[in-house]
Amino acid sequence: MARRDEEATQQIYTPAVAPKSESIRGAVWGEPSQGVRFALRAPAEALEAGSTIQLELICENAGLVPVWLFGFVKRYPRSLRVSPPKPDRPYIRVSFGDTNVLHAPEAFIRLEPGATATTGLDLSFAFDRRGAGQFHVAFAYEPVRAAGMVRPWQSRDGKVPLTGIAEVTIERARALREAGVDAATEAALDSLLVAGDPSTVERLRSLGRGGAVYAARRVARVVAGGSEAALGWRALDALELLGQDSLVALQGARDELPHAASALDFARDWLAFRFGSSPNENDLPFVTALQQLVEQPDRRGNFVLSWSAYDSPVHGALRMELFGNGDRIVVVRPPGQAVPSTRRTLLPPRHMLAMLETLLISGAWLLRPLRPQGLPDEPRPALEIQLALGENFTRRIAMWNGEWRQGPAFRLADILDRLAAK
Repeated sequence: MARRDEEATQQIYTPAVAPKSESIRGAVWGEPSQGVRFALRAPAEALEAGSTIQLELICENAGLVPVWLFGFVKRYPRSLRVSPPKPDRPYIRVSFGDTNVLHAPEAFIRLEPGATATTGLDLSFAFDRRGAGQFHVAFAYEPVRAAGMVRPWQSRDGKVPLTGIAEVTIERARALREAGVDAATEAALDSLLVAGDPSTVERLRSLGRGGAVYAARRVARVVAGGSEAALGWRALDALELLGQDSLVALQGARDELPHAASALDFARDWLAFRFGSSPNENDLPFVTALQQLVEQPDRRGNFVLSWSAYDSPVHGALRMELFGNGDRIVVVRPPGQAVPSTRRTLLPPRHMLAMLETLLISGAWLLRPLRPQGLPDEPRPALEIQLALGENFTRRIAMWNGEWRQGPAFRLADILDRLAAK
């Protein structure tokens, strides 16, 4: 579940009228339903496994009335469901994975008669799993639900509208092959990472440079969310155990996978911290002040920590404020209730010390969101840390729940939840 992105578009808009669909080169159209039809357009050139693989989804309204469509609004959280081919369906079926969620009105566009709308479908990680080859892909527009007065469009005959079948050609990742990782080894390493096998690191070490190159490319998957992200975070743990060569591999992966720059930049910064590098110029005042608060309790007078685990109509609200003297204020609002309850307690000194040490060990100044969007109704916990007066000594962090729970911040999120619990 995911919370709506704070930067999501707040207004429903009508796309401009596009040229006639026949002029959209390379698009493969499906059968129309009440005048509405969908098409896919794949890149014409061959693509590389692990690289940016994005297909274009097009909708045309050739009917007589406007229709409300989901999935075409920029910045509104959405997910994709990718199903492998089956004997009765010899193509990869892609659809929006948000059909069981009640979506707000701003999740929809109003498509006027004679207009077309387009959006991108990022399938980078789905094809990364499948490796090389020629793949046939079709998109299915499944009905979704809406809150308010919006009535989402759906086919009246009960059939799910499909696009035509697009062909996508994927080549092997050259970086892996050049590093000595063949297809069988790549598949075996994927299985070890998924299973969390303790022998994974030794297997990667045996491959020399190839092991670091493989793990660095897998870190890119953390921007996909869900189970794919879990595999990426495990790859980051493996890179830490592989040592300094991991930083070189990460830089190479960043040059090849620009769509995952946020994840690979964070991995570089996190590993540099774990390997003992000094903080950069911007973070040095914050880190120095945090170390002083750990060692000198009498300097904690300006320390304030605010933790908001969730705040939404669906989940309710849980917020904690912690002050340098150990004063702890917890505000709880159960789902469906308008009035919160507040409790105030004093945190023992040893617990206060544990909190500060966890902030230091977790590299709190490095934490930042990596995914541009969350999953539908996914909470976005927020943390604000003030060590002393001034912006140099303050950090504000809001990440998607999966990023807190699966990545290096999981220990910090766990202790914050424990301190906020009854």
